[in-house]
Amino acid sequence: MNDARYVEHLPIFLDVARLGSFSAAARRLGMVPSSLVRHIDALESALGAALFVRSTRGLLLTDAGELLLTRATALMTDITGLRAELSALNETPQGTLRISCLPTFGKTYVLPLLPTLAERYPQLWVDLDLTERLTDPTQERLDAAIRIGEQKDSALYASRIATQRWVMCASPAYVARYGLPADLEALPQHRLIARYHKQQPACWAQILDAALMSRCTMALRCDDFTAQRQAALLGLGIAFLPNWVVGPDVQHGQLVQMLEDPRHEQQGIYLLRPMAKVSARLAAFTALLQQTIGQPPSWG
Repeated sequence: MNDARYVEHLPIFLDVARLGSFSAAARRLGMVPSSLVRHIDALESALGAALFVRSTRGLLLTDAGELLLTRATALMTDITGLRAELSALNETPQGTLRISCLPTFGKTYVLPLLPTLAERYPQLWVDLDLTERLTDPTQERLDAAIRIGEQKDSALYASRIATQRWVMCASPAYVARYGLPADLEALPQHRLIARYHKQQPACWAQILDAALMSRCTMALRCDDFTAQRQAALLGLGIAFLPNWVVGPDVQHGQLVQMLEDPRHEQQGIYLLRPMAKVSARLAAFTALLQQTIGQPPSWG
């Protein structure tokens, strides 16, 4: 079957199926009924299946027609969205771009690209919401929100821009003084830097059970990734942070990677938008963000 031959007939099939007659669909489309009949005949021939039961009383969908109606509706929505995205690339980015993301991610990867964005598109302005909360792009009229982890909100359109892994690391000075832990059970002999959030050291709680955690020394608890990274660079202890926070430091030898994440977990970093169509301003921002991050990401 030639896909290109039957896809062109789908919009006409959808109108005929929804209106229940060739004449009604012809009036809506400004065509003659015989032309629509030829389109449906060609579609049935390409698919090798009858889509309608035709009689003097009207049209009824066959089982194949019912299945195609369900699938074709979603397919045409995707095609329409793709066309809108492609056409948006040819528009001039302008107006206000509204983005939300985690504070550390925004300060590290979004703010540095804004001068380039402003230079390229002088009629483009940015509202940047640096927040820990899960913003609602639809209710808050955002162009997009950057989120990490699996996304369950099916009402939003998600584009994966990178991958997050968790890295255990400390400064060379710390390693010279305290050595490297042989395994997780050795961590109580070390000093840990934790993310203190809702009364829980959230970073380490992902890999240490409560009994082991109770034996560990938390040299610093701080609800900020940037501050935890800085503390690790200063030699205060071992941090357990996302690779986009400490990856460049590990690559440059400023931090030493220690034990592997025992979960070997990888989490997606997503750009979530409320509309299928990607605006020109969001397309420009996304392209520059992905270029800045790199593919694969520069943080390793």
